[in-house]
Amino acid sequence: MSAPRPTLAARAFSRFRFPLFALQWGDNLFVLLLAALWLQIPDSHDWQFALSMISAAALILGFCWIQIATFARIRPTPQPGSFWLRILGFALVAALWFLLAHWISSGSESIPDYAYLWNSKLSPGMRFTFSPARIITSLNILIEVIIWAISALLLPIAIVLSTQGLRRPSWRDARRPYRRILYWVAVFVFCIVVTRLTAALVSWIPGKGVSGEVISVTLRLALAWTTDVLLWCLLLAFTAAWMEPAPAPPPFPEPAPAS
Repeated sequence: MSAPRPTLAARAFSRFRFPLFALQWGDNLFVLLLAALWLQIPDSHDWQFALSMISAAALILGFCWIQIATFARIRPTPQPGSFWLRILGFALVAALWFLLAHWISSGSESIPDYAYLWNSKLSPGMRFTFSPARIITSLNILIEVIIWAISALLLPIAIVLSTQGLRRPSWRDARRPYRRILYWVAVFVFCIVVTRLTAALVSWIPGKGVSGEVISVTLRLALAWTTDVLLWCLLLAFTAAWMEPAPAPPPFPEPAPAS
């Protein structure tokens, strides 16, 4: 009789190691700090503009390398794709997500106009129930849900392309998480916790005075960043586990010979 297959949680946590967390926590933070410094580069001269473009390309390349290195840790493959094809695959998926998210988010600018228009067409009793504020809140939530759903659709694709490249990627592995309701729940819970917790920590001001506020901001940002990275690594680990084939049923034990 074969040994029992590890559970989903065991397979996920086997991928979650401290070097994975440290890679995402430290390297992404370093890239963000460099991006903040990049914004300070002047562009009044041609050489400054050229330096700005070269630095931007280096930052993008470094960010993409961090992600494909992370995906390679959580989903090692016996024959990984070439480095540049993996970089290109992740960059294409990330660019697609950014463009779709930006396009969908731009619709929030016209939400108040639609809210007041739809409210004016309702009956007096319905206008109080579906007030413009409630309509605006509902539509903003709908936009967030659509962006989260797009993120859930693109995450397995990004993992596959970041580990196998653009040549013969295993689309079957990318489709497996879609059939798991827990995958969708995990992505939506991750997005809700990260957005709400980060916003709450950033807006909370418990300290008094300049020094107290500086210390408070530093600690709150560090806590928010650490929590977000930890949840992100857990989501990646479970997503990689969901991308594995379904466990085969255990074989039946052979009947004992008759005496």
